[in-house]
Amino acid sequence: MSVQLDEHRQLLADRTRVDALSRTIAAVVKPGHVVLDVASGTGILGLLACRAGASRVYCIEQTGIVEVARELARANGFADRMHFVMAHSSWAEIPETVDAIVCDQIGHFGFEAGIVEMIADVRSRFLKPGGRIVPAAIALHVAPIELPTLRNDLRFWTTPVAGLDLSPAAAVAVNSGHPVLLSPETLLGASAPACLIDLETVVDELMHFTASVNIDRPGTLDGIGGWFVADLGAGVTMTNAPGDPARIDRRNVVFPIDPPVDVRPGDNVEVRMRIRPGDLLVHWVVTVRNGEHRCSHSTLTGMLLTREALHRTSPHFVPSLTARGDARRTVLALCDGGHTLDCIEREVFGRHRSLLRDYQEAQVFVAEVVTRYTN
Repeated sequence: MSVQLDEHRQLLADRTRVDALSRTIAAVVKPGHVVLDVASGTGILGLLACRAGASRVYCIEQTGIVEVARELARANGFADRMHFVMAHSSWAEIPETVDAIVCDQIGHFGFEAGIVEMIADVRSRFLKPGGRIVPAAIALHVAPIELPTLRNDLRFWTTPVAGLDLSPAAAVAVNSGHPVLLSPETLLGASAPACLIDLETVVDELMHFTASVNIDRPGTLDGIGGWFVADLGAGVTMTNAPGDPARIDRRNVVFPIDPPVDVRPGDNVEVRMRIRPGDLLVHWVVTVRNGEHRCSHSTLTGMLLTREALHRTSPHFVPSLTARGDARRTVLALCDGGHTLDCIEREVFGRHRSLLRDYQEAQVFVAEVVTRYTN
């Protein structure tokens, strides 16, 4: 079973999501428009754009799902209008500017699936003056959350297993955002709008906000829940807000606090966040009852950064190629427009026999390089 295909099945099965995007694209895309579908997946947004009258749709997608998208375009009679570019969006080129950009790389908290840096890049390179972007903006919302299951998950790391101390992992767990499907019952108070990401102007840089929320019922504050409300355009919104009757099937995120704090109605909770979208860095500071309780966390601490990787990023590090890196250099040097793939495979196998066990392994190695870096 293809896990990747099943992920797209789940997206397509979310009728609320598909309906919202369909209504927006039908209103935004006009007959004759040229459209760019970024991180296009199955090409569903491109198909909707063709149905709305687009004369050409460029679909940028870096994974193998692009082959399914090609077949779907053919099955729906749009193969002549949909053009597929298999590449990461930052590497991709298309031959003309576009009237509209469509994209659904919206994460649990709005930004973390890459939409900010992706749209900022393609907007600057491909969008015509006055062109439209779907979604046009994403509002981030936060709320105080009581979540015993998260509390127990975090405590797991402080409890020995088979007599072994696991506590060093606790700092990683509490400094991570946790994807969770939140219900209205988990909210300790009303949410507050925290930050608006205007995708028509945003650049990939530090975002920060301060939000103040009040506690409505007694409980234990385990963290800050986050979700989005996306302004798709044409008066259509899309959200994963807990309890919203039009909520799409997408989880939320909870940023834990350590330790959890008992709260009562009327308590004030201040949330300060700094977010660097492209690096998935989030720093959150939560203050309860005007400073009586304060905690500070960062996903930088929650990242699984190895000492080897950190060593290689030091300005004083002097890099040298590994055996695999040297073999990759051989492949790239032979991709000069004058060697066939068969010739490259034989040459690489001959030069790097200590690395490649047999000719078949050489073929696989060369294919991995060639399919990524050549036309």
